[in-house]
Amino acid sequence: MAPRKRVLIYSAFYDPFISGAEVMVVETVRRLAGRFSICVVTARLDGTLPKHETKTLGGGATYEITRLGFGKKWDKYAFPLLAPLWSLKQPHDLVHAVMESYAGIALWWYRVFGGKKPTLLTLQSGDLDMPVKNKKIPRFVWRNIHVSPTKVVGISTALTNRAARLGAKDTTTIPNGVDFSHLANVPRLEKKKHRVVTVARLSPEKGLPFLIEAIKIARHSVADAELVIVGGGALEAELKKFTHAQSLQEVVRFLGAKPNTEAMTEVAQSTVFVLPSLGEGLGIVLLEAQALGVPVVGTNVGGIPDVIEHEKSGLLVPPSDPKALAEAIVRILSDAALAARLAETATSRLAKFDWDRIAEQYKELYEKMTA
Repeated sequence: MAPRKRVLIYSAFYDPFISGAEVMVVETVRRLAGRFSICVVTARLDGTLPKHETKTLGGGATYEITRLGFGKKWDKYAFPLLAPLWSLKQPHDLVHAVMESYAGIALWWYRVFGGKKPTLLTLQSGDLDMPVKNKKIPRFVWRNIHVSPTKVVGISTALTNRAARLGAKDTTTIPNGVDFSHLANVPRLEKKKHRVVTVARLSPEKGLPFLIEAIKIARHSVADAELVIVGGGALEAELKKFTHAQSLQEVVRFLGAKPNTEAMTEVAQSTVFVLPSLGEGLGIVLLEAQALGVPVVGTNVGGIPDVIEHEKSGLLVPPSDPKALAEAIVRILSDAALAARLAETATSRLAKFDWDRIAEQYKELYEKMTA
């Protein structure tokens, strides 16, 4: 039997520092560790964490984690250099970087330092296309992150198109998945009439001031419309001040950050879920809302159009447009048949975001690139 191909996965953050992009690594490794010899290469970040360990999964398959750095928070800044330098001394057949920031730069430097094996980059971050963030990235760095890999995968069509615009020659789209099993723990409570909800980080790229303005406009048509905001972040005080200035302090409720089950319980009780982002890699929370049978409204940016097919599985509106957002919200709040149709269609499209299906696509990529 031929030895398993050796895959190094660059992920600047990993266990125990896991958020959206890292979940993709976790789910992919869980499904492919039996087929490939996998080592996740990450920044150490905490001196109590081992530099190298082997993990055993439920079915008996194993994979490795190598943590590089000095166990300090600033290890992430050293990661783009440490990862390729370490990799060049290790046997491997493929290097796969997840996220176009630290890991993407590391993949570029792997090639600069003389790495010869095939390289794969998964683009995850839609908010890096926002001018406020993108202008901080030197143009030559941004371009080389996208053109140096052998192949580039975007988790949305928008990210794949970005790579092509920058000069990437071999691109494809594979979405992130969602494990919907956790939603079984969400109680299906009675819906609260004319209740609008969002679950989002309170940060500029989420466009929450436009949603607050939209609720004010929507109340001209639906007088009892209310908004619930679940999430914490740097803009909390500013958003509350803005809400008060709009005389909406009795209409908009800030619940703060909540564990997923509690956040999804708020979603399940609502009439419509809204994500007013100015930039978004995909929008997993939209998929969770759809799985709970809640109709969704999202902005036509980043990966959101991959989740929402306008007028079929939800409603799309332009970003930074409270009037259009209000009109979409009012349509759903006022038309129960439309709300039911959008929710039913959305539920039927969720299979494409199944992790087993997505991992199978990565397996085929790994096999082709290491043949």
